[in-house]
Amino acid sequence: MQYPTLSEYFAEAQRIIKAQKGNGEYEFSTGLTWVDEITGGMKRGEIWIVSGKTGCGKTAMALQMARNFCDDARHSILFLSLELKGWQMALRMFCEVNGIDCSDLSNNRIEFDPRLVAGFEKYLDSIDFDIFEGGYNFEEVESVIKNCYEVKRPDIIFLDFVQLIEWKKFKDERIAIMEYIRKIKEWANKFNIGFVVISQIRRLPSGSDYSRAPDLQDLMGSGSLEQLADKVLFIYKTITTETIKGISSTVEKHFINIAKNRQGRTLEKEVIYQGASYHFKELIGQKPSC
Repeated sequence: MQYPTLSEYFAEAQRIIKAQKGNGEYEFSTGLTWVDEITGGMKRGEIWIVSGKTGCGKTAMALQMARNFCDDARHSILFLSLELKGWQMALRMFCEVNGIDCSDLSNNRIEFDPRLVAGFEKYLDSIDFDIFEGGYNFEEVESVIKNCYEVKRPDIIFLDFVQLIEWKKFKDERIAIMEYIRKIKEWANKFNIGFVVISQIRRLPSGSDYSRAPDLQDLMGSGSLEQLADKVLFIYKTITTETIKGISSTVEKHFINIAKNRQGRTLEKEVIYQGASYHFKELIGQKPSC
């Protein structure tokens, strides 16, 4: 077997770097300009971890990224949902695209607008985006790829979320996650597929500062998540009380922290999270905290 030379590897590096921002745009754009500028956008073969506490918007961020990735008709995206049902994901996506309060819609406080429904259905017909309710073990992932992607494998696979995988046969959740992530790494390298893995953070021990921002040591389940990831993004929020002219009010702020970036620097910024419609936006005019 003949292996590539160092010159051939360098030629490939140049090709990948030039291709990742063809025509002034990143090949797989997250939809947040500053995240793309720091990371270079997602690339095939990379593993990204999106992590945070329950209710911070991890799934919303992943779904928004997936939708942005598949806006390019050449891209094929597979979303493995271990937590939410497929119809829930589709409804969230509809609300995110149209800026609609999902709670109002799902609880019949408002009705579906036929024009928005028709436009969304047309949009869905134009993209290559599949949601599969499963992926609890890697054999399921392999089965989906084998049966549904005979001609071309997906470019990016999302997994939401890794702590829900089956682990009883390993008798230890940590070992199960380590083996699952190892298989993901193998596939990323072998088939040049990108993976976005959603992860919970660990429950902090008694006496810890619960208000602090999460960091890499908080990734739940296994150190292999941090070790094998190319990028780690933490999503979190702070809740404070501010008093202005004697009137107290609760202030909620949302942040994205690029805590690991194998090919560049790290960065944290405040963002706007429109929780009702599951949509993240950039906060214009802010100063970054490095």
